[in-house]
Formats: sequence, C-alpha cells, structure tokens
Amino acid sequence: MTASTIPAEHLFLLRWLGESDFSQYGECHGAALDSLVALGMAQIHKPGEHQSFIAKGDGLMFRAVSLTEAGRAALAADKVSK
Repeated sequence: MTASTIPAEHLFLLRWLGESDFSQYGECHGAALDSLVALGMAQIHKPGEHQSFIAKGDGLMFRAVSLTEAGRAALAADKVSK
C-alpha cells in the first residue's frame, strides 16, 4: 500500500510521524495509528525503548511510536509524487 491509497486521516498521521524519529503514543493514539500499525507502516515500541526521545512516565501513553521502513518508503513515495 502506498501513501496515495490510504485515507486522508491516516496520511496526515503518516506525515506527522515522519517529522521526527519518535513520537509519544499519547500524542497520536487512535484508529489512524491502529491502522498504520496493522498495515506495517508504524510501530509501537516496547516499554523503555527510545525513552530518551519522549516524556518520562509509565504506561502505554508514554511508549515511543515510529514509522517502519514500509512507512518511510510510503512517505518518500508520497513526497516524490507531489
């Protein structure tokens, strides 16, 4: 699946996640993130992984989220098509 074939709200989140190496789950959780994870375009990291990039805390809302290689490839293809 490419960036041009996913719904607009998912594409918005894909682009937003692509602006930094890691984001905090609490900033981007919801149906769009769930879909990107299911499509293999984003990943939710294990507790404690990449913690230096996000706010400190316990629980799911403080876990790191990032694009996968597939997500970065879809984002790159989207930028080329513009």
